Amino acid sequence: VYIGKYSFIGPHSVIAPNTKIGKGSLIKAYSYVRGDFPDFSIIAGNPAKVVGDTRESDAKILEQHPEIKPFYDAWAKD
Repeated sequence: VYIGKYSFIGPHSVIAPNTKIGKGSLIKAYSYVRGDFPDFSIIAGNPAKVVGDTRESDAKILEQHPEIKPFYDAWAKD
């Protein structure tokens, strides 16, 4: 199992062997995750699938707080 940096796994989720989760991803509670998922994925369900992109949610916060955008951009490129 590989879990990328700055990813969050919701409670009661199961991550199957040989799964790869990209950085900055969010796994919703009670998800059964198996396979490869790209960076910045919002993952949910049983079986889990990509239901969104965390960058869309982050864009709203960055719009309200532009002073943190350089820090966000620095880790997002990494």
